[in-house]
Amino acid sequence: MNENALCENEEYLLFTGFLEEVSDLLRDSDDKEEKERIRKCLQEMTDTTAYMIIGDEGAGKTSLLNIIFEDIVWARETMGGAICEYRWGEQDFETPVADGVQKRFVASDAMKRLSVIDTTGINRMGREAFEKVMGYAASCSVIFVALDVSNIRSPRIWELVEKFPAKKMVFFLTKCDLVTQEVCSANMEKVKNYMREANITAPLFAVTAMQETQLCGISTPDFVRSFLRQQVIGENPVIKKQAENVMEIQAMLRQFEVSFAQRKKQYDSDIEILGKINESLDAYILNHKQTITKLTEKLAAEIHKDIDSYEAEIISKMDPYKIKERFGTKDDFIAYLDMVNDNYKAMMNDSVNRKTIGAMKDCLHDLETVFQEAVGYFNERETILEVKDRFYGTMSQSRRQISVEAKETALMAGEFYRTLSDASEELFSAIWRERERYDRNIHTREILSKMMGGGVGTAGGAASAFALGAHLGAHLGGGAGMLFGAMAFIPMIGIGMIVGAAVINTIVQTIYDPKAAAKMEKNAQECILKFKAEVDKTREIMVREVTDQVRALFEKELDFIDGSFTDFRLSVNIEGEKLPLLQKQIEKVKALSARIGQIAEERKIEN
Repeated sequence: MNENALCENEEYLLFTGFLEEVSDLLRDSDDKEEKERIRKCLQEMTDTTAYMIIGDEGAGKTSLLNIIFEDIVWARETMGGAICEYRWGEQDFETPVADGVQKRFVASDAMKRLSVIDTTGINRMGREAFEKVMGYAASCSVIFVALDVSNIRSPRIWELVEKFPAKKMVFFLTKCDLVTQEVCSANMEKVKNYMREANITAPLFAVTAMQETQLCGISTPDFVRSFLRQQVIGENPVIKKQAENVMEIQAMLRQFEVSFAQRKKQYDSDIEILGKINESLDAYILNHKQTITKLTEKLAAEIHKDIDSYEAEIISKMDPYKIKERFGTKDDFIAYLDMVNDNYKAMMNDSVNRKTIGAMKDCLHDLETVFQEAVGYFNERETILEVKDRFYGTMSQSRRQISVEAKETALMAGEFYRTLSDASEELFSAIWRERERYDRNIHTREILSKMMGGGVGTAGGAASAFALGAHLGAHLGGGAGMLFGAMAFIPMIGIGMIVGAAVINTIVQTIYDPKAAAKMEKNAQECILKFKAEVDKTREIMVREVTDQVRALFEKELDFIDGSFTDFRLSVNIEGEKLPLLQKQIEKVKALSARIGQIAEERKIEN
């Protein structure tokens, strides 16, 4: 047979899907009232339609349930208590009888949102069970009253039904195939009279246990189910029950689409700004990489030149005769070699850092331009999505705040880089040392903040920024010093000893012997060869280490540059990912809404 008419799956699934999609649309909305409305509607959708049957023992109650709910639930003749309730469950299962009630769970989707309640014979019930049946009847959607066609004057039945004149009751004369048509018709009239006397208005059907019958006046199961659906519970009970909500939700969705369109326009405006910022950064990074390459090549050449000079000077002093004339003791010779080493170390450090600072100042000047351009982009930013927007006011305020903060950071960064690029080398180095110290201070406070719940970091960071700003204020001017909390701080490049103390000591021990000049000359030649090899190793290591330090220095600064726009970039990128998904949801909601309206129109239900 076709799907049982008492199942509400089609409209239930349609309306539930509609509500769930609307709920998803409103997930990041400020409209709490609409969210609550949808939540309540979804909660109502979980309510079951409960059918209960009552009648005397042997009236054919269970058989009648099986006929009406064919392919949904199969009620069993045996009952453990006075009441047996059939409900949907993940698996077939029955509970022990408790207070005369047993629950049997049926793992069938057709059973969802249905509750079918079978009862034992009313005429055999005690007062306690009778009261419990009355309690169930009060909460049921439909009550089936089964009367044996041969026993229609059941006092307990009529006592019960007279207490529920407003309930949706449906009367059945059962076992009509066991009496003549004349008796069936006569008893049908008598039952109608009883109902009028009890002031009960309800449908009455004559039925038989046979699924198909040709008996005149006997109602078929399909006819009964169709009548129940159309006349008792309603053709489309879900949509009809939610008609008012549907209208209000549809009106809300029309307003939502307007807000969504504004949200998309705001995104388009912001993505354009981000695109311009990225374009400026990309151009800077490309130029910056070329600067680093040129700088490292120049530094490597300078290091080679300085080491060549150092090597030549040391070798020139390894003449045994000059050593004998100039140095009275080994310690004098060691002191001299250490001095030469220190002098070249200082000279090379100074040379490397001067060139690094020069290159950095050029790059920082370019960065000033990048940040100034970014400030201009934010100044021109359109505010399309209004703060008072019903659905996205909070989002508009948040994104506006992010833009303001990004603009302020760019403004301060541009001013700071202008100050650095104009600073003397001495002041530049002083600022970098302060940045390093401040960074350590902030890092420590961030750790403490995480350990103590966040309060330390904010106050501590502000205090440190203030102290640093005060310390450098005379040099920087204005509030540029307050920016350091957001920067990446790195010390200047450092070069170690060109040749270590152990090597120097070996040289001295090998060649210094004032009493044996010939031996010293031989030893000197051997030491020169070893010294050159050691210097070559040092040269290679030094070039690599200096190059790595320079690259790290600039890359750290690039991290800050990119991080200046992190929040703004994230907000825009998240929107870029989310908007297409929301657009699809809107289209789905519109299709579901149209389908609901179509069903309402087809079946003449007023929305």
